[in-house]
Amino acid sequence: MEKSGSSSTTSEPQLQRQEGWSNTKTDLAEQRLISSETWLQLHGLKSNKLTLKQILSQIGFPHCEDYVASLGRRVASRYADGLFPQLYRAEDGRVYNLTAKSELIYQFVEHLTQAVESYKQRMDWLTSKSRQIFGVILEQCITIVLDFGGILEGELDMCREALTMVLQEQVAHITNFNIIRVSQEPVKWQENATPVTKQSIAAAISWVEKLTIELTVSKVGCMDALLEAGKDKTIESIYYFVVGDVPEESKELLLQSALEIPYPVHTVSFNARGEGTIAFLKDLSAKTHSRFHAFAERTECVEFPAFSTKDGDDVMTWNSRKLKGKLPPGAGVREDVFLVWREMEEACSTLAQIQRLVAKPPKPDVATVDCGWSVILQSQKQPLLRLHRIQKTPGTLRLGCGNMA
Repeated sequence: MEKSGSSSTTSEPQLQRQEGWSNTKTDLAEQRLISSETWLQLHGLKSNKLTLKQILSQIGFPHCEDYVASLGRRVASRYADGLFPQLYRAEDGRVYNLTAKSELIYQFVEHLTQAVESYKQRMDWLTSKSRQIFGVILEQCITIVLDFGGILEGELDMCREALTMVLQEQVAHITNFNIIRVSQEPVKWQENATPVTKQSIAAAISWVEKLTIELTVSKVGCMDALLEAGKDKTIESIYYFVVGDVPEESKELLLQSALEIPYPVHTVSFNARGEGTIAFLKDLSAKTHSRFHAFAERTECVEFPAFSTKDGDDVMTWNSRKLKGKLPPGAGVREDVFLVWREMEEACSTLAQIQRLVAKPPKPDVATVDCGWSVILQSQKQPLLRLHRIQKTPGTLRLGCGNMA
């Protein structure tokens, strides 16, 4: 259906937007280690003029109405009745007269489709490999404090693999780093944060691979390690990687030491057994204006054969790349994932409305996009919002909420 009015010629802003979306994969590769808020400022609907309101202003104009005193209510003008196709925008109750040709509307369908795909890619990236285990490192100079005090037999290899992933996939892309292990006395990999190079990453991985389990660690060991990390004036933040549960007698000491440190103390929980540890680490992060992340590994670990990297220089197992897990009870939804999911939900809704302008209305309960993600509202002691992948069905929008016992 062709709509009279504006020309179908692609404007310069539209060409720029088209070029921007065509470079989505490049942008994702370059902008990975940034927060979801920053990522959405670059790739969100509003910044690309793809919100429903922004699109409608480019393909039409709002239908005018005015207050008629004799009737005591607002009355819409009738000058456009039958002249323009119209669209009702439920968000503000306004009616828009559409003047654009179908070619221009098809361009917006394409841009929105590409936007949905980029959001799916971002969520896949956030919930895979080292980001699933550790979250996303946002600073350029950090110290990682390792607390293995609650580690169980058999978990050490998995911790080594997890930390190796973090070093290779994230730390390798920042500028300076250090590692300190909680012990009777803090064990430092380097005296202070050292520049990131291929050699320093390889040396750090070798150091991590030699870590062993210490059977007895004093209750002040974790506090001493954090305070030692805080002495380095070159760092921007500390990442406190905790395996298992935090002993009750250490919690108050940990909180006190974290509050004394002039840097954010981001907490990462690995395989916590109880919700008390999760609640404590979330509280510690909140009080230090830091971020919290949690990961619970699945019980079975599938063994994978060794393989060579693309460069052919190293041989490693794929065990580290196949860590599978979930958010532990009490962890709540990951905010960085939720923000992108919410943007994708808006994009799917807008896309469905714009598609209806150039095609026959879809059948009831069937939309024209499959976003591939859903949100489940799980009732426990308190509702827990969870994101998870769902089976794709071509042509069906499977994005919604539900209750899980």
